[in-house]
Amino acid sequence: IREVDAIIHMIRCFESDDIQNVNPNIDPVRDLEIIETEMKLADLESIQKRLDKKNKKNSSENEINILETALNSINNDKDVEEILNKNYSKKELHQTGLLSTKPKLFVCNVDEESISEGNKYAKAFIDKFGEKNTIIISADIENQINQLEGEEKTNYMKMINLKETGLNTLIKKGYQLLQLETFFTSGPEESRAWTVPANCSAPKAAGIIHTDFEKGFIRAEVIAYHDFISFGSEQACRDNGKLSVEGKEYVVQDGDIM
Repeated sequence: IREVDAIIHMIRCFESDDIQNVNPNIDPVRDLEIIETEMKLADLESIQKRLDKKNKKNSSENEINILETALNSINNDKDVEEILNKNYSKKELHQTGLLSTKPKLFVCNVDEESISEGNKYAKAFIDKFGEKNTIIISADIENQINQLEGEEKTNYMKMINLKETGLNTLIKKGYQLLQLETFFTSGPEESRAWTVPANCSAPKAAGIIHTDFEKGFIRAEVIAYHDFISFGSEQACRDNGKLSVEGKEYVVQDGDIM
């Protein structure tokens, strides 16, 4: 788990006699605070080991500074993630492997009846932790949707007034949280989607496909996603002046077809 880029917390926000709960009542705020405390304790143990005289020599000065700052924050019950993100880059924090610094996404798992507007448990959670990185889904409904296809799936989602599956919502939120975007390549044999950091240059994007493409990059033919959908094909985009030739300074936009 220390190697992941982000952590998703699946929070129970429903009552059920069929699914056992280790606690006497449903309290998503308490449940998350317990997990967060366990993660801090795990970080504390890791930090203390790495700052031990025997192991300290294996760490860079910058890493030691991060670990000492994190240790001080945990010991004084301060917001570790907020303090470290203000002073260090994401790359530096990722290299430490500290769980407390990972971006987090919260998934409130509600009962079927509460999928549209949530329930009192989801509301209490959002009141405490905010809605920016919180989504509401129903695992039961997701399971039912996954067993349906085509028109049957569309009709079921309309019936329960669900515009988008929880999985799609989760993927979009995850991309936003990690500041990622997608571009596409398409040819006679296949079309593929590639994930890149936001504000990625065209050569760097080419390097995601193959390192040689970045080294030898000269230019790229680009069609915006909405133009491709509107006109329906590469040739139609060419004919209507919607294909552009971009150089090394071009910043890839989400959905670009290159």
